[in-house]
Amino acid sequence: MARGWGRSEEDLEADKEQAREIREPRGSRPEADTRRIRERRSLDLALARIREQLPKVTNPDRRRALETARAELEKRLEQV
Repeated sequence: MARGWGRSEEDLEADKEQAREIREPRGSRPEADTRRIRERRSLDLALARIREQLPKVTNPDRRRALETARAELEKRLEQV
């Protein structure tokens, strides 16, 4: 398998959660809850991607940018 084509555990977990949402009948959750779940999943995936990239980064400026983004995503995740 070519490098970069594998599916991460976060992707697989997101697929499972999405399948659960599809199985639930429409209207069983308030729209605000559905929106919050989607936003949380999006933030989780973005954070996972940053955590995956951080150990590989050698450029100090890029590392600082990723650490800043990670801190911002963690802050937003707490608010959701």
